[in-house]
Amino acid sequence: MKQKLLLISTFLLIAWCAAGQVADRLGVSLGTSYASQKWQYRHIPNDMENDYKVGLQAFVFAEKDLAEMMSLRTGLGYIQKGFKDEFTFTFPDGSVADVRNDKVVLHNLALDLGVKIHPFISMHLPYLVLGGRADYLLSYKDAVIVEPESGMKINVYEPALEKFNKFNVSALVGVGIKFNDFLFFELEYNPGLTRNFKSEGLTVRDQCWGAKLGVYLK
Repeated sequence: MKQKLLLISTFLLIAWCAAGQVADRLGVSLGTSYASQKWQYRHIPNDMENDYKVGLQAFVFAEKDLAEMMSLRTGLGYIQKGFKDEFTFTFPDGSVADVRNDKVVLHNLALDLGVKIHPFISMHLPYLVLGGRADYLLSYKDAVIVEPESGMKINVYEPALEKFNKFNVSALVGVGIKFNDFLFFELEYNPGLTRNFKSEGLTVRDQCWGAKLGVYLK
């Protein structure tokens, strides 16, 4: 994991320096992700709709003007996805598992590519962001339960998580408000277009919302 983070940091630094040569604006953003997943079983009538969990997202980005009211935006960053499952697990002897962690966290490297559209001239009126996001799964943290008698810890979703696709693509639809020449706020919807996992009996797909505050540095 440390080697991955070092390589990612180096790549981000190189990309940041390269973007600065051609971009009209550079900036950083920090915010939250509100993520879940839909686990769709083919042989079970009811799909598993997991609860949403709050995570972190942080990006560096560059913008290049295409027209007076339109610009191209690219971004590189880190985003947490996954889900929360408030489950109750009962063992064959009737004992109920102790839930140590009810959240599955996916640590993703993300690449954004989209178009920023200003339908209004006024700075404080909303603008739109339309595009896509490519996620690369770096690592995950599983939900954990404990067997009361033995104290044995069990990773709940590990068999499926180990087979998750490393690379996934999602849509990116956002609306934002620019407060001044330096500061903006955005809300985004980020539904999965590809499946995180697919087998004969199960498919898994991301669902994610986000909110972030950004600052222009150039």
